[in-house]
Amino acid sequence: MNKKKLTCIVCPLGCQMEVVYDDKAKKIISMEGNQCKKGQKFAENEIIDPRRILTTTIKINSKTIKRLPVRSNTPAPKDKILEMAREAKKIKVKSPVKMGDILAYNFLDSGVDIISSTTIDH
Repeated sequence: MNKKKLTCIVCPLGCQMEVVYDDKAKKIISMEGNQCKKGQKFAENEIIDPRRILTTTIKINSKTIKRLPVRSNTPAPKDKILEMAREAKKIKVKSPVKMGDILAYNFLDSGVDIISSTTIDH
């Protein structure tokens, strides 16, 4: 069994939680410090399936800028974030690009798309 201290980021209370969990079974044994069910759900997600939004830049063929800010459309598995960031450096696009355009579908078989964070018209 493992023990981890977490600060809940779901609401402004910022509950300080202590979670005891079984890493092999991916199961929470006990939890203290959360003041609501949102904190419980946050801790479960953070322990069992941690995810993060990937934000980075990629190359763009444009007259005005050389790097286009991009992000994942949904949170990606935390253990794939560094690999996704490295692979994203290989993506090159041509302008024009609109904010929200999907630039890479199901990136690295993660179920996550990479989208443009801004519009570049030229």
